[in-house]
Amino acid sequence: MEARILSLNSGMPESLEFEGRTLLTSIRRTAVPGPLVVHRDHIEGNAHGLPNVHGVEHSVLYAYGLTSAQEFADRLGLGAYEPGFLGENVTLDALDEAEVSTGDVFEFGTVLAQAVLPRIPCSRVNFRTRNPEGQKTLQQCRGSGVYFRVLRAGEIHRDSKVRRVEKAEHRFSIAWLYRTMVAGTQLNAEEMRRALRNGAFPRKALDKWAAALEGKNS
Repeated sequence: MEARILSLNSGMPESLEFEGRTLLTSIRRTAVPGPLVVHRDHIEGNAHGLPNVHGVEHSVLYAYGLTSAQEFADRLGLGAYEPGFLGENVTLDALDEAEVSTGDVFEFGTVLAQAVLPRIPCSRVNFRTRNPEGQKTLQQCRGSGVYFRVLRAGEIHRDSKVRRVEKAEHRFSIAWLYRTMVAGTQLNAEEMRRALRNGAFPRKALDKWAAALEGKNS
């Protein structure tokens, strides 16, 4: 699986106002010539409005494919999708969430990154779109991009190659996880066993699913 970089995006948190509320968010990134200098725990020139949630170990790099992004833009009548509009660091010509699994490893230029989880839309999407249906609309789409942990620091240039170099043995497609997590559906016992064998899921997610499974079976 290979993809072409359409845009590299960078930015800092900003205040957005909507329906009488103001919040600090990094949901918007601006296209930059690059390169993106990517470290194991951060990307230079980027910061997060909720640093304890976004940009943590399993979500340092966020990539979004234009096909998924344009589906969202079309549903809201936004016209052509603007790279970085929803906060992705890298906008790709194609990133099929159904073909990517948690644990798959990709090269982004000299950066080595592992797919971890889908981006689950929060209410900040409403602020970004200035539309009360923004979050709900994105949740109804087929995908909203992929969060990656960085295995090897490096640089991503506009002409860098993006390709999968390793496929996870125990597969959980990002698209399936997206539907499951948006719906609030818990993993069953067999899925939990496979998730543990996969080895790439964040401990916090595994603990949450295990607690829900234990509660269901008690």
